[in-house]
Amino acid sequence: MILFSAFSLSCSLDYGKEISVKDSVPEFIFISPSFLRFENNKKTAELTADKLEQYKSDSASFASNSTFTTWNESSEIQTQGSCQLLGIDSKNEVYTLFNDIKLLNKNPDLQITAENLKWNAKSEQLTSGKNDTVTIIKEDTQVTGKGFSASSISNKFSFQSDIEGTITQNQEEETPAQATETKEETPSTDNKEDKAQ
Repeated sequence: MILFSAFSLSCSLDYGKEISVKDSVPEFIFISPSFLRFENNKKTAELTADKLEQYKSDSASFASNSTFTTWNESSEIQTQGSCQLLGIDSKNEVYTLFNDIKLLNKNPDLQITAENLKWNAKSEQLTSGKNDTVTIIKEDTQVTGKGFSASSISNKFSFQSDIEGTITQNQEEETPAQATETKEETPSTDNKEDKAQ
């Protein structure tokens, strides 16, 4: 981790209207930082960013163009993700993600894309705003809705609004003519797509 500037005269990251900080001047600014967290001599989390600003008065930090990875107790990757802006409330263990959010979870195996999400580490809840759109991809199913909520304790997620999406089924069908061909021929695959709302 390299510290290029310890103090700055003004806050240079655009936090939007949803984030407020007590002071307009960060205590520290880190350029291209990489942070690692270890528990019981095992790496549990890693965060990298283009820039991170840290504020002392309210335990807040803000990172731009962040990527992050978490590992479970067996040292297996649990979650990988990225976002353009990450707000960190270390006192309350709340992490707010903004803009071009991409999450890949391993267990359960699903992908999440969104523009605004909040992770509460204490309650292990991932939520979006009531009117924020979230897309979930799990195996051959893709659904989109608003008012997203997920629990890592129950491994369940829900939407407050109606959802729309697609379910793709791949079926291999063999015709009599194909059955008599040589082994170099492969059966044709028909892709069927069912739309669900």
